[in-house]
Amino acid sequence: MNTVDRSVAYMDAAMRRRFSFMELHPDTPPVAGLLDSWLRKRTEEQGGDPDAYDDSHVRLLDEINRLLADGSPGDRSFRVGPSYFMQDLAHTGDGALERLWKTQIIPLLTEHHWGDGTDVEAVYGLPALRARLNIPPPANAGSADSADDSANQ
Repeated sequence: MNTVDRSVAYMDAAMRRRFSFMELHPDTPPVAGLLDSWLRKRTEEQGGDPDAYDDSHVRLLDEINRLLADGSPGDRSFRVGPSYFMQDLAHTGDGALERLWKTQIIPLLTEHHWGDGTDVEAVYGLPALRARLNIPPPANAGSADSADDSANQ
């Protein structure tokens, strides 16, 4: 262990002595169902019918966590929480969900699967999940990706 690792270990031990910890998992209360409730409330606040909102974000999150659980049964230490989807970035503008996927979800899952040979894009990519869940892509989904790509060149 190098000195940097030791200093982090000491900090971790100090934090654990001073604070209590509570595990929060996406499949148990109070986190379970949080995204669904938040989206219903958001839809209602925007003048929509909370019972007729688009639940594709909830279904995508549930599928990611199902795949993660299937890949490591009994290990609840890595799941994706609803906070990624509880921000305007995921809901506003053309290609909002695609940008969220490209900049937050895929990098997170790539880090999780580092070195284990998983083709993260094939398993967790937005097109793959949409196909698996029968969620059609929005008509303008490709335009945001091409705009992002051309801006980066």
